[in-house]
Amino acid sequence: MIRLTLRSLRAEALRMLLSALAVVLGVAFVAGTMIFVDGMRAGTYERAGTFDRHTDLGVYSAGRELLPPTLVDEVRAVDGVAAAAGELTNTAGVVGVDGRPVLGFTVLAAIPTEDALRSYDVVAGRLPDRAGEVVLDAPTVAKEGFVLGTPVRVGGSGGPARPYTLVGTVDVAGTARDVGGPFVGMVGPDALALTGERGYGRILVAARPGASVSALTDRVRAAAGAEATVKSRQQILDEAVEDAVRNVDQFRMLLLIFVGVAVVVAGFVIANTFAIVLAQRTRRTALLRLIGATRGQVFRAAVLESAVLGLVASALGVLLGVSLAGGMGLVMSRLDVPVAGGLTVSGSTVLTGLLLGTALTVCAALLPAWRGTRVAPVAALTD
Repeated sequence: MIRLTLRSLRAEALRMLLSALAVVLGVAFVAGTMIFVDGMRAGTYERAGTFDRHTDLGVYSAGRELLPPTLVDEVRAVDGVAAAAGELTNTAGVVGVDGRPVLGFTVLAAIPTEDALRSYDVVAGRLPDRAGEVVLDAPTVAKEGFVLGTPVRVGGSGGPARPYTLVGTVDVAGTARDVGGPFVGMVGPDALALTGERGYGRILVAARPGASVSALTDRVRAAAGAEATVKSRQQILDEAVEDAVRNVDQFRMLLLIFVGVAVVVAGFVIANTFAIVLAQRTRRTALLRLIGATRGQVFRAAVLESAVLGLVASALGVLLGVSLAGGMGLVMSRLDVPVAGGLTVSGSTVLTGLLLGTALTVCAALLPAWRGTRVAPVAALTD
């Protein structure tokens, strides 16, 4: 019966092509989504601590109020603190050399002036050290034709655009501050004046070499007061990863909704194809029954045929899914949507694709196989 099943599958290869194609596409969508999202997740863990590489502690507001600039000086004066700087992230606008606004969502960040807290990767020039200086991301500088040492006009909600001296370019690609548009970095007082904010979102703290971080945490907490929260470096990284992974999971669920529709459609196509093929084999099935094959044997042969078809098509679907994930990444980059990480093909993804495609094919073929094997042996003697 096994040899007969394999021969029947080869003989009906063209008729099974539509079912195989449905399985290939369904598995490709699932595998491609999992590979693409796994790559994003891996990139999330890599970029979570990009701007906290030198941060030992972080001071955050316990409520919705911002931290006053005076608190930065108080924290800096705590025994055991090597450096402290306020950090602010907001939006801004950059004016190009042609006098027109540079398109894209612009991220503005206050960059620490202390070397112990600087975590930006400088491509050219240097980071801002004093008021009136600015850095931009390297792609924006290259695209707009800005030149180091020349003024660049930057504006925000705190007032009209004003010139700042461009002192360097930084690489923020693939980080949380890469949202497809320009990145602007300047010293804290300039960032506060440009955005109109009255305080910082958090205060970064670097401990002196040899200082006890736990004891320093208590001293900084006492200096910051009850309205502020002090977090360790590990807490900062864990929360950054948690937020980023939550966004990735939401994106995966959105993709899987469309994938679910494709899988359901594939199930209907497989069921209809097997119903037609088994109906056309009525006399062959009756002849098998006539020469001694039981109904159970004929039914298992049909199920085995669907399992072989599903396994082969699933393997092709996984391979196509890798290409599909690569294509999704390429489309995202063409649309200037930042995507961290590359393609991550894990064993669980491959196994899930193979099991899903095989199970889908077998389940869709069960009812047609059960109906198609309810053939009386006498049907082989009819014309």
